[in-house]
Order: sequence, then C-alpha cells, then structure tokens
Amino acid sequence: MTDAPPLSGARAVAPVRVYRQVADDLERRISAGEFKIGERLPTERALAGEYSVSRTCVREALLAMEIAGLVSIRVGSGVFVLATEIPQTRARTLRAHQHGPSELLEARLVIEPELAALAAARAGDAEIATIAEAIEIMREEHRLAAESERGDRIFHSTIASAAHNGLLQAMIEEVWTEMSAPMWQALQAHIRSPLLRLGWIEDHEAVLAALCARDRRRARSAMKAHIERVRDTLDKAKFL
Repeated sequence: MTDAPPLSGARAVAPVRVYRQVADDLERRISAGEFKIGERLPTERALAGEYSVSRTCVREALLAMEIAGLVSIRVGSGVFVLATEIPQTRARTLRAHQHGPSELLEARLVIEPELAALAAARAGDAEIATIAEAIEIMREEHRLAAESERGDRIFHSTIASAAHNGLLQAMIEEVWTEMSAPMWQALQAHIRSPLLRLGWIEDHEAVLAALCARDRRRARSAMKAHIERVRDTLDKAKFL
C-alpha cells in the first residue's frame, strides 16, 4: 500500500498514510464479522505479510485501533477485539492526529541533532542550567515510576530554544505537539520501563556534557544517538 498522487486536474486531497489504510481495512474486516469480539487478531508478523507492509506500520495501525476503542493491546499476549464499530466522535479525534510515531521520530532525527549543535555554540549559562535541571526532573520521574515525561519535554524544548533559531524551534515544537497526541502516548504507555528510562537519562547526560563543553560535533552526535536509540526501541517493541 502506497500513497497515490492526485489525478491531474483533480481537487487536491491529503494522502492517506499507509498505517491508516491498514487500520481502516482491519476495522472493515472486524465490522464484517471476520473477527469477533474477544477474538485475538493475527500476529504482527502475519499482518505485515498479509498487507505487505513493515511491522512498524502494523503496530501503528493497531495503536490507532486501540485509541479508537476497537481493540485492546495486551503486550505479551496479543491484540483482542473489543468492539465492532467506532463512535464517530472518537474516529474524528483519531484522524485529527495522523502522523504516526515513525514519522515523528524521522522528523526529530532530521532536526534535533542540528538544534543540539547550534545550542552547543549559542546556549547561555541559564539555559544550560535549565537543561541540567530537566535531567534531575527525569531522575525524579524515574524514581517515582511516574507516567509523565515532563523532564524530557523541558530538556528538548530548552535545547531548541537555546539554538536561537526561531524557525527551527517552531518546527520541532510542532513535532512535540504531535507527540502529545493519543497515538504516541499510547505507544509510550506500552513500552515504558525503568530500565528504558535510565538509558534515556544517560543519553541526555551525554548531550548535556557536549553542550557544557561547547562541542558542536559531540552535541550533534549525542542527540542523533539518543533519537536513534528511541527509534530502535520502538521498532523492537512487539504486541504479538
């Protein structure tokens, strides 16, 4: 399944993302009675083969369906049908946030390493102090096993601000706004673990060290490594 270009002379219509096409078809099959309430859906691997898409795409489709209230994802057990129809209000809410986690991480990987490099050269002492404080908030959130990611958001948004480039800052803030949407939050809830959060804190400390050293190359590399770690973690997550 690929995004098809609009016909010549036709009214422009936003392309439907591949994960959304998979979700729509699975929803149709559930509505048609192919999968009953309480029944487990095929595995990620099986669905990826059936639709000729990646497992990441299938995972995003399943997350979209969970947010809509159609299925329940039980990590380690599978994905189970909860209902045969989606309330229109929930369907509209879901489609208002169309960018999947893989798109958001791709955008972050393009923008944030360069923001970190700029911040290494331009950040003031107060901004560096705020970035360090954000890591302490992350440590406290880890200690309390909190569901919030406030420290993480402060860390990244302060680096964006410290780059002193308003356009780049606005671009990454738009990405982070989308990361407050239901799909990203649902994915985080399924994969969040104490060990994972410790690893991300270590990544942030590496970025901070590079910023304190005013080392642009190191800051860029550390931020790139961090986002790649997040991406790889999400790629390896399995709903079965």
